Amino acid sequence: MRIDSFGQLDLPASRAVRSTKTTSLVFADMTAALLAVVTSFTITNFARRWVGLDPLDLTASGIMLHLSMIGAFTCALFFWFNTKGHYRRRQALADQLGAVLAGSILAMMCVATTQFATVEVGSRVLTLSYWMLLAPAVIVARMVARRLLRATNVWSSPAVLFTAVSRSAEISALVHRRDEIGALVSGVCTTNDQSPDELLKAMCKADGEGATVIYAPDICDPHQSTIVERLLLAGVPFILSPPIGPVPNHAEILEFPPEDIGLIEVHDPLDRRVARAAKRAFDWVLSVLALVFFSPLLIPIALAIRSDGGPALFRQQRVGQDGRVFECLKFRSMVMNAEQKLADMIKADPAVAQEWKAFQKLKKDPRITWVGRFIRKTNMDELPQLINVLKGDMSLVGPRPMTVPQIEEYGEAFKAYTRVRPGITGMWQVNGRNETTFEERARLDAFYVRNWSLWRDIVIIVRTVREVIFMRGQ
Repeated sequence: MRIDSFGQLDLPASRAVRSTKTTSLVFADMTAALLAVVTSFTITNFARRWVGLDPLDLTASGIMLHLSMIGAFTCALFFWFNTKGHYRRRQALADQLGAVLAGSILAMMCVATTQFATVEVGSRVLTLSYWMLLAPAVIVARMVARRLLRATNVWSSPAVLFTAVSRSAEISALVHRRDEIGALVSGVCTTNDQSPDELLKAMCKADGEGATVIYAPDICDPHQSTIVERLLLAGVPFILSPPIGPVPNHAEILEFPPEDIGLIEVHDPLDRRVARAAKRAFDWVLSVLALVFFSPLLIPIALAIRSDGGPALFRQQRVGQDGRVFECLKFRSMVMNAEQKLADMIKADPAVAQEWKAFQKLKKDPRITWVGRFIRKTNMDELPQLINVLKGDMSLVGPRPMTVPQIEEYGEAFKAYTRVRPGITGMWQVNGRNETTFEERARLDAFYVRNWSLWRDIVIIVRTVREVIFMRGQ
């Protein structure tokens, strides 16, 4: 049994870290609520002065009742956040946005219904402004709190990973890469050929020293059920990574108490006609608005590209939904004979050939023009694809459209790729596209299809805007 640095865990105990994180996140939400109250009062008084009314009197019984309702429903909302695990679960902030928005809207409806039946009409603006401000204030406050916790080294607690040799590198990399897990792997204990008694003793020791226990058994491990059962009986908290493959994250666990066996029901996320129709309408409306907004840039970009005597637009055969081939539009960012020049480079330089095979792109591509370098960096070369979206060949969000020769490189993920329209942006675009291999791109695209939702599309679009603002494209 191999253990690295186990028994020398000098970081704060995980329980203390969890307590500090919980307290800090609750305090952040309370601060957000206080700021929302102050700001909403300012907005309400400004609106009242605008229409010639007196400012709100904080001593008036109606206003005090109104503030009491705000406080009661806000506390109820925060309690609901706690039941959803916002203050204790290892979640990314993006995974909490939906609950924050939905909870705030529901609370606003409840307060408005109660207020309109009991309180003077003059506080309606106060109600609306407070609950509209609360959700963004909570999100910003949580972002600030998480940054402060990371900066003070309180966000992450030490962890000991109990795993098979075959999964050690994969799970360690995941814990390191996904900072929201809040764990630092300080020790690795291999589970191969170890008895349940030995593993349980080591896990209890790790928990007793304040470390988080992460258990990632191999699919062939005969003791995994025994280990899990004994951990539960001993009351040892742990993180379990069961080797069940790429199950969608919207799958439902079917429980049948008092049975110890559960079932996982997996739905097809694309089998929702109303949601897919809404996606298409969203694509069309946003594409029209984007074309109108960026129209002043299209002509100058086209003229700059044509300065070398070639066309402004580049048309290439790409694979779309159901395997159909369509003409994908882009602003031309390369020299006219780019395909022939690439073939010559691959033939002459094995390093170039290897890089192209792995990434299907070159980090230092000599074929890119000076204009092309700018429009790629700012992602403006993709603007003509808004026309493809209007035609129905593409979507705003989806797998990036591949060329026909890339089908073989795509592997089994091609089946998932053809189930949706390719997108201008997607999972690959917002998850380090410059550093990922083509194989990783295919995996991300398959993940998107397995876990598609309108909310995920919105999150991807927001993250894409961030990528463009910071010019992380290539």
